[in-house]
Amino acid sequence: MDSSELNANTYSVYLGFWTNWSQGAVRGATITLTRQHGTFLIAFLAIYVGMVGKSFWRLGCFSLHYYLSSDKPQDGLYHQRQAILRNSDTAQDGAWRLLMSMLAWRKRARRPFLRLLPLIVVAFLLSSAFGVASVFSAQVTTDVANEVLLKGDRCGEVNRSKPENLTAVYEYHKPYYVQVANKLINYGLRCYNNASDSRDIDGCSLYKKPQLPLFVDTNAPCPFDEKICKLKDKNIALDTGRMHSLRDFGINTPPKDQFEVRFRHECAPLVTKGYTKIVDNTDLNVGPAVRLFYGEGLNGSQTMKPWTHEFPLNFPYSAKKVGSLGTGRAEYVLGGTQALVGAELEGKIQLLWEPIPELRRIDADVQIFFLSAPGIRFTAPVNDPWFSAHKNASELYVTHNTTRPTWTADVPVSPMACTMQVQYCNPKRPKHTQCGPLQGIMELNKTATINQLFTTPSQLELVTRVDYTFMLEMCTMYHLIGLIGTSALHARYKLGYGYQNPLPDNQWQLEAQHWMKGELASLQDAFVRYVNGPPKELDIFLEKPWKTNKAAKTMCRSQMIVSTRYASFNVLGMSLILLLGGFIVVLDMSLEPLIAWSKKRRYQRLLESDQGYHGVEHPLYPVLEWSATSIMQLQRQAHEQALYGTWEKCDSDVPVTSKGQTLGVLDIEDVKRPVLKYKRWRMLGRSDTGFDTLVERGGIVEKMSWKISGV
Repeated sequence: MDSSELNANTYSVYLGFWTNWSQGAVRGATITLTRQHGTFLIAFLAIYVGMVGKSFWRLGCFSLHYYLSSDKPQDGLYHQRQAILRNSDTAQDGAWRLLMSMLAWRKRARRPFLRLLPLIVVAFLLSSAFGVASVFSAQVTTDVANEVLLKGDRCGEVNRSKPENLTAVYEYHKPYYVQVANKLINYGLRCYNNASDSRDIDGCSLYKKPQLPLFVDTNAPCPFDEKICKLKDKNIALDTGRMHSLRDFGINTPPKDQFEVRFRHECAPLVTKGYTKIVDNTDLNVGPAVRLFYGEGLNGSQTMKPWTHEFPLNFPYSAKKVGSLGTGRAEYVLGGTQALVGAELEGKIQLLWEPIPELRRIDADVQIFFLSAPGIRFTAPVNDPWFSAHKNASELYVTHNTTRPTWTADVPVSPMACTMQVQYCNPKRPKHTQCGPLQGIMELNKTATINQLFTTPSQLELVTRVDYTFMLEMCTMYHLIGLIGTSALHARYKLGYGYQNPLPDNQWQLEAQHWMKGELASLQDAFVRYVNGPPKELDIFLEKPWKTNKAAKTMCRSQMIVSTRYASFNVLGMSLILLLGGFIVVLDMSLEPLIAWSKKRRYQRLLESDQGYHGVEHPLYPVLEWSATSIMQLQRQAHEQALYGTWEKCDSDVPVTSKGQTLGVLDIEDVKRPVLKYKRWRMLGRSDTGFDTLVERGGIVEKMSWKISGV
């Protein structure tokens, strides 16, 4: 598994209907499709909106045509306007034709601008509005960036104690988490920056939020006994504030099950005077070594030793031993340990390390980190309290026969300690009782706090499961450094060939922020990894939620991520488009025949009751004018006036001639005034009546008079 970058390509996504609770039960109704199917749907909606725009324009044209209809004699502009309203299918077509008509009649008709310009403006605005609406119909994809729901079919935790084969742990389990740690620290470096929206940065768009909140105080007091801190009030506090389960972590649950959580770290460089001792380590045959005494620590044989950390003074990368550029570069050495506290145990510390009283906290876990810089030459003195380097180590630069000024670290090992606390809050409770106290992440009293804060069964079960997932999957500062060691140092980006470029006076604070950002990335990633499951090669470690654990199942069906491989559509927005658009289309298709039917029925009643309509407009005139000004009816009228065809269905949309009849063609003798050729007849005199008769003959009019005999 390549874990170098966080992206949605390796995640199994649920396809179909679901509820995005960040938008509510109604607005959050969502359907997720593959990108290909989503593209088809977006294209359909764009075409559909365009079709609705056409129907809306036709409704407006019909209404205006009906309103402006008059049986009084009118000028040519009136008739052209009525014909344009009747026959323009789209708003832009109508706007263009009305504009041409207005310009043509500007000096011939009465007030052409006043009569047509408002219609042109309305048509243009309507065309633009529906054009924009067609383009932006794609916005029915969720307005929260393509959020999708993980399927959770491989949901479960990675339990390293599940297989009895210890070789598998070192072959698969540990390398996997090393990759995860590298991925998280790189995500923090790339995505937790000052950009207004880091989602635009490549590889930063997987989670519900690209970055979690982080509030930094660089003037914090010493979190331990003041005498052990190097700085009295220039320490650092890193606080996330209250983070919401849905808005920040993407745990998609209804409001009744939502919760908030807060993490806080306080870090300070420690003094070494009085806490270090140079010894000759004969046990490991490494020669003289420096030991740091900040409490008893666990050694490799799983027994407690009286010191916390030990580092050989004759480390392989001593500056004097780096003899050529081909030798591996001098490197920092970074390690650490932690103490997980339980307040109910009266300060007794569990597991790896038992801090001395000066570092002990009964309300927080304590982590301590040790930095060494064997063989590293600093190109400028370093005033940073953790990287402090003022020992002159200038050397002869042979190429230029000059002395190159360099410096080395002031002490063999530099310690820094941090506290870690977690706090849960229930946003459904009264404001002053929403949150429990800040506590250690594995503190046993935390369970009692959670039980007191969350009283509904579903919420309590979910928060308990989430807390367990944090403890299981979260990479704290300690875990990040334990997994990737020196790779977690940000200062290494300025280290080359054993020379460290200048460092600022607050480099240690930048390092703490760098680790905290990786830890925040792990908070985001913990739920996603749990729901999506580990890679296939770790199936032997996979422990799926047992059938009776409802909260675990809820988590497995409730994790959102952001993916560009899928398209999530807002069902409400899509429904409104389809329903309102469908109503407009149906109204466009039915309004004309309904009004025509209503007017004809009224006209029939007038005839049956012998009521006249003298002095008022014929009740059928607007309807008949609408029908008569259609393209086919205008065509019928032109041919009929030219004496062509015997026409039927003259009051319908499509008039027709008798079978087999042909119609006229254009007379283009005057190309500037083409007209239909009139049908020509010849007159024959009839002896029996004495009248002349018109007879068609080759299109030539012949009038022949016959004198009736005997007259």
